[in-house]
Amino acid sequence: MTQTIASLARMRHATPHDADAAATVLTEAFSADPLMAYLWPDPDRPEFPAQQALREFMRAAFETYLAHGHSYVIDGRAAALWSPPGIKPDTSPLGEIFVSHAAPEIFAPARANFAAMHELHPEEPHFYLAQIGVADASRGQGLGSALLQRILLTCDNEGFLAHLEATTPQSQALYARHGFETVTEISFASGVALYPMTRTPR
Repeated sequence: MTQTIASLARMRHATPHDADAAATVLTEAFSADPLMAYLWPDPDRPEFPAQQALREFMRAAFETYLAHGHSYVIDGRAAALWSPPGIKPDTSPLGEIFVSHAAPEIFAPARANFAAMHELHPEEPHFYLAQIGVADASRGQGLGSALLQRILLTCDNEGFLAHLEATTPQSQALYARHGFETVTEISFASGVALYPMTRTPR
C-alpha cells in the first residue's frame, strides 16, 4: 500500500516532452508481447516483435492519446494511455503503421479481428485503456496498478465503465484482480489472442 501511495504521488499527466521516454517504456513493456510478435516478427528472433515497428507504433499511440488529457507517466518508468468517455481518438495513424510493417498475409486476416475488437467496446460512455506498460527494471513495484487505479477511482466515483484489451493470460489475470471481466477471446493464431475486458463501476 505504501508503494502504491508513493507511486500515485509521483504520477502526473503526460506532456509532449514525455514522448520519447513513454515510447521507450511502452516498447520495452511489449518487447515480448505475442500479438506484436505475430504482427511484426523480428527476422532474427521471430518470437519477438521487430523493435523499430513496435517503437514507431508506441510513439504514434502516445501522440494519438495525449491530446485527450488522460495519459499518465510515473518517473519515466511507467506510462498509461487512456481515452475518456465520449472521445474516440483518430487511430488511423496506428492502422497505417500496422499496414506498413505487417506482411499482407498476416495483416489481411488480422484486420477482421481488429474490427471485431472495436465493435466490442461498450456503447455506454467509458474510459478506454489503449496502452499501459512498466519498464523492466521497475516491475513488481505496483506502478502498473497505480496507473490503473488513477482512472478506476474516477470510474467508481463518477459511475463510468472501463474497457481494455489484454494480450496475454498474465495481463488478463492482472486486470481481473482490478475488477475487469473478460467479454470474449479473439484468436489470431495458436497462442496469440486478444481478451476484451470491461469493468463496471463499484
